[in-house]
Amino acid sequence: MSCGCENKKKSSEYERMYRLAKACAKMEGAIMELRQSDDGTYSFNRVGVEGKGKLIEYIHYL
Repeated sequence: MSCGCENKKKSSEYERMYRLAKACAKMEGAIMELRQSDDGTYSFNRVGVEGKGKLIEYIHYL
């Protein structure tokens, strides 16, 4: 039985990027897209800006 460290690491990285995207959305008053690239890293940008990777979630500023 494994300790699940890899799953915890992935989850914490997602949560960290989600919090950053939420803060950015509030500061800019915009809706952000959270994306995951092929190598497993996360990124976010405004809706309408071309982004790379799989769309995970839209994050609203309210």
